[in-house]
Amino acid sequence: MPVLHSRLLPAVAASLSLLLAGCGGGNNATQSDEVAAELQNQQQASVDEGIDTESTIWTILGISKKPHAQTWGPKTGPQVSPELWQATLDTLNFVSMDSLDPQTGLAVTDWYTPKGKTGERLRITAFIKSRALRSDSIAVTIERQTRSPNGQWQDGTIDRKVVVDLENSILQRAREVHIARLRLDQ
Repeated sequence: MPVLHSRLLPAVAASLSLLLAGCGGGNNATQSDEVAAELQNQQQASVDEGIDTESTIWTILGISKKPHAQTWGPKTGPQVSPELWQATLDTLNFVSMDSLDPQTGLAVTDWYTPKGKTGERLRITAFIKSRALRSDSIAVTIERQTRSPNGQWQDGTIDRKVVVDLENSILQRAREVHIARLRLDQ
């Protein structure tokens, strides 16, 4: 019997102390504010710990799959393919970027001078138009300027084949990124 009483004694003491604390004559508004602050801290802690809030009864039972959250690559807008965005950055890594907006899918490079062509400069703009990995999902433009004898920059032309080749390079890299992501998900 004494062993049973020694186990129950801490539980009874804790219950009694909680009962007395709840009946205390302190300021109820202050106590409720403290309780509310504690609850808010606990909720924030649960969010910070990464509690799964996307599960449903169907995903828990294994009847359906949970929506795949994007846990890899850059965060992009709803109409921008993360694979195409990453492929664009990878393909254009040889030049510094002037403007990057992953939410809209717009990447613009700085003006750069190709090796051995001091009187010429180029700027590339890539715009991702959809999440699909298709040729019509990306639009690339290349601006070319040449320096005139008086030192002014004048617009020049670019062969369409150069633009198409750059788009194809980005699409090929996007396929590689997509395949690598699929292998990671398995």
